[in-house]
Amino acid sequence: MDWRGIGIAVTLQMLSVAYDSPAPAAEADETTRRLDRPQYESLRFDEDWSGLKDNNHSASGDAWDRLKLIPLGPDDGAWLTFGGQLREREEYFRNFLLGAPSTADTDAYLLSRARLSADLHVSPYLRVFAEEKSAFALNRDLQGGSTSSYVQEWALQNGFADVSFAMGGEANVTLRAGRQEMLYGSQRLVGEPDFGQTRRTYDGGRGIVQIRDWSISLFGTQPAVPQAYELNTSSSERRLFGVFASGPLDRVNLDLYWLGVDNADANFNSTSGRERRHTLGGRASGRIDETGMDFELEGAAQFGSVGSEDVAAWMLTGVLGYTATAMKSSPRIYVELDYASGDDSPGGRVGTFNQLYPASHSFLGYIDYIGRENIISQSSGLSMTPRPNLTLSVQQYFFWRASASDALYSKSGTVIRDGTGTTARYVGAEIDVLANYNFTRHLLGYAGYSHFFAGDFIAKTGASEDSDFVYLALQYTF
Repeated sequence: MDWRGIGIAVTLQMLSVAYDSPAPAAEADETTRRLDRPQYESLRFDEDWSGLKDNNHSASGDAWDRLKLIPLGPDDGAWLTFGGQLREREEYFRNFLLGAPSTADTDAYLLSRARLSADLHVSPYLRVFAEEKSAFALNRDLQGGSTSSYVQEWALQNGFADVSFAMGGEANVTLRAGRQEMLYGSQRLVGEPDFGQTRRTYDGGRGIVQIRDWSISLFGTQPAVPQAYELNTSSSERRLFGVFASGPLDRVNLDLYWLGVDNADANFNSTSGRERRHTLGGRASGRIDETGMDFELEGAAQFGSVGSEDVAAWMLTGVLGYTATAMKSSPRIYVELDYASGDDSPGGRVGTFNQLYPASHSFLGYIDYIGRENIISQSSGLSMTPRPNLTLSVQQYFFWRASASDALYSKSGTVIRDGTGTTARYVGAEIDVLANYNFTRHLLGYAGYSHFFAGDFIAKTGASEDSDFVYLALQYTF
């Protein structure tokens, strides 16, 4: 039994009780009317706590409010916010990576992660944000062990300055420089993989233009390379840049983007060299009148070069959902089809789609084996809220290789199984079950189970075992 994990879980629950104790009823009602708290965000710098100005924090019933808007002068022009998060997750794998040879393929272990941030507003026009992150793995003997994918003793996750100014009318501009996390749109191509231990971050600059309901971001960055026991650093060997625009058009939400990468060394199905790849794409999502139905359609085309060879690749995603709003639990069902192109033959022109820097956990199975490269995925699912603060969901996935001449790629874009020895396409199926429960506004608990059924392609390319993944987590945010 892992007493360390149990001890931390108890500490989290005590924190929740201590800092969520209610104010007297009449006082709490008045406080609730006056407080304007934002939701906690994955990107902590997206939270705006300025709504707590002029509030009586001592009567709010939440002691953390005292850290959310600390005045630094006689007026409201300068103020400071502190935030943080502690997460403990126990995981168990059986037949990790479908029984692929390693030091171990069945193991249980504890993952710990802590984040601490400070947000300084010097004036309405100048802001400095910093966030530190530490991540540890206890007794993880699976492939990857305690590498930088699971361990970062100390990492600067964010460290940037913003300069903001109005352009007149309903337009304003923010210029951001330094280390920063980024996520755009659906996060299928550029996202923040929060489920993982080591969140992604970048060094560079961004210009964010807000015009009414539209946001346009222009950026040039270098992804920081995770280090287990040293400070993360970036290199000009890998670059990500582009333009991303998002906003409404009538009843439809639109994303339009151009994303570019310049990587010094890349290899796709035996074609290697410097990768200069461009991605042009768009996404539309919304609800269909008053039917309870929703939709999402995203597509992207890639062109450029790898070494001396051209790139011609693409992806397409379609989702159709229905929510029964008349039912108390508001169940939603959906069907989804994902396609990401593969390469027609080893060497020569590159047809393998590059998934770039996604938050892949939410899209191609919670067991996190499959990446958005040379893959066809058909999935469906059901989610519901049977009682307040409790959400249950189940998803079913089926996977095929898009090209029988290309490999099977992982969520990180590395090759799981070489595909040149067989024409089998069926990779397998996966079922995921997940429960989320918000004990308080600070304390979240979740538990899940995933099972991967190995298909013909897995059986013909090496070890072929069905795989299980079980996890249980507590996460405290302030």
